[in-house]
Amino acid sequence: MTNVDNITCEQVPYLIEELMDSGAKNVHVVPAFTKKGRSEYIFLIDAEERYMETLAEFMALETGTLGVRVIKTEHYPFNYELRKIRLEFRDETDRPLWKGGVSVKIVISREEKPLSARVEYEELKELSVHIRKAGLNLSMHEIKELIEEKALKGIKDFVLTFNEEGTEWENRDFSSISKKIYYDSETKRGFRN
Repeated sequence: MTNVDNITCEQVPYLIEELMDSGAKNVHVVPAFTKKGRSEYIFLIDAEERYMETLAEFMALETGTLGVRVIKTEHYPFNYELRKIRLEFRDETDRPLWKGGVSVKIVISREEKPLSARVEYEELKELSVHIRKAGLNLSMHEIKELIEEKALKGIKDFVLTFNEEGTEWENRDFSSISKKIYYDSETKRGFRN
């Protein structure tokens, strides 16, 4: 960890990328205020001990920091599976609008039970652009929720049923877009790091 009060926000993405390329597993940058109301950035850099000297010297070179703090923590990692899920979006006439696949990370408990599903960000971003170009009015968040729900369906033990009350919903057509999602057979296993 180090705090820096003499850089601009434009330098932050460069520093993050370079730290990652130099061995950091993860980098978080928190904007903060220090004494006398000065703005600063707090860099939290997660790295193996063998990279510490390289990363610290890089921060000194690029930011002029007078030192870094080493905070030893314990990490409780989980196994995960990377599943490739095939998606097909169709319009109300069942005409295909988009077809392709995305990777979903399924986090696994120590008892080998699925805990959560997370779509890989870059693939989700690319998919969202394709969906908009195909004419579907779905947000990135809606697409993410749809995929992650389908990825967990059948591997988590629960059933959720909605039952609308009132007449205002009875005549609304919610089936204008059909979404079909199915699994491909490609699964990769990830282990604790």
